[in-house]
Amino acid sequence: MNNRYLKARTLARAKHQGQMYGSVPYYVHLEAVSRLASPFGTDAMVVAQLHDVIEDTETSVDELAADFGFLVADAVAYISDGKLDDRQTRKAEIHQRLAALDVDEEAARIALIVKACDRLANVRASLYGEASYFSVYQQEHSSFKEAVYRQGLCEAIWWELDNLINRSQAS
Repeated sequence: MNNRYLKARTLARAKHQGQMYGSVPYYVHLEAVSRLASPFGTDAMVVAQLHDVIEDTETSVDELAADFGFLVADAVAYISDGKLDDRQTRKAEIHQRLAALDVDEEAARIALIVKACDRLANVRASLYGEASYFSVYQQEHSSFKEAVYRQGLCEAIWWELDNLINRSQAS
């Protein structure tokens, strides 16, 4: 494994210490997102490990930039939810930000890939866990896809995500 990836994984585990993802330690979710991001390179895997540290911990963008560079810090910042309590408002805000990203910028491209990987990991987990989470992802899918999807960027991720959402809606 790459040293930058190992450093990101170590930092993420330390920052999310004690946090849970359903009934498992939070790092299980980070590992799932990293596996999905692995075909897109080391930077995508690093961002996948760190994708929730700004919104879920006291970690700052500046701290990430100092440890991993501006590309990683910018990508994580792009996909971090604001600190708003209301999910609908929080998602509307981030969807507006994500819709404006230009895939010609490397940090934006990686952010969009990791955001799609994160959603797929969440949908997969919700199919075997709390059904109410899956229902939320179904309801949000069209606005999420409108904000995040870019043709040709990570089609296999979107193919599975769309199929999981659509198959379950048909049931």
